[in-house]
Amino acid sequence: MQGRFLIDNLKSEDKKDGITLVCCFSRKIFVPIFFKSLAQMQLPRKNIHLLVYDNTADKGLENVLVPILKNLIGAYKSVRFFKSFLPPLWKVAGSKVFKFSDSKVFNIWAMWTALKELIYTPLFFQLEDDTIAPAHAFEKLFAELEARPNAAYVTGISTGRHVLANHPVKLGVYTLKMANFKILERHALSPHTEGVVPVDASGVYCFAARTGKFMSGFDGFAPDEIDFPYFFLDVLFTWNIKRHGHDIFADFDVWVSHLHAAGDRINAFSKEQAVEMVDVWLPAFNNYCLSVEVNPDNRPKKLKPAPSYEF
Repeated sequence: MQGRFLIDNLKSEDKKDGITLVCCFSRKIFVPIFFKSLAQMQLPRKNIHLLVYDNTADKGLENVLVPILKNLIGAYKSVRFFKSFLPPLWKVAGSKVFKFSDSKVFNIWAMWTALKELIYTPLFFQLEDDTIAPAHAFEKLFAELEARPNAAYVTGISTGRHVLANHPVKLGVYTLKMANFKILERHALSPHTEGVVPVDASGVYCFAARTGKFMSGFDGFAPDEIDFPYFFLDVLFTWNIKRHGHDIFADFDVWVSHLHAAGDRINAFSKEQAVEMVDVWLPAFNNYCLSVEVNPDNRPKKLKPAPSYEF
């Protein structure tokens, strides 16, 4: 595990008690918005171990996070700040031309494998730095998790994001057609779905999880040995959880905003910008047809532009 703790007041006798709240960071720009949102969430803070993971070598991000987290000591059961010091990687294309270790998502995989060793509690909740969750997300997702004993996790609903505020995006919750670890079809659910529904895979942006069941996703999954588009990493990992016999659910009462830094503003994508979409593998072309909109009535969809924060 590369990196070290910059803040750690976790007592060894308490480490398996309560719930861990994991917050994953790689960008300084989202920090003020994220912590303003976190302060408004309904959380049993005295029973929560706050674990902030900085997955960068960025000194500026460290300098912003350290004083914020020092001020939160005492508000939570414990506060830990782990920094990986990993240099940035930019290649995102998925093919045998690039090694997995050279891809941007290698750092993400390194973070996940490290978090596996840093979460001690039977339950945890995870948020990414570009995710703004509603105030009730923690309580609602854990309530739905408790009601479903075989569930590895219950996720809120996030969408993709884009530099253009009026661009349609898909949801990050899917049903899949698979051939081993090959995705043949990925169906992003309709934004008009209601209730708590079973899914085959999802992104990992805002969810409540049973630690043991969730970590089964590592068993038998070696991304460096699979030729796959790297933007499918979270999908394959979470599908592997289900492959081990655990359930995954998506709660359409918990919509989060997905942030994208674009020029002099941050766009916040959510339900109003989402449409139902499908990705399909085309063997004749050895490639994917991505983000095909599902539109059976052939009518144009009127979408609201994503709201923006100026900076």
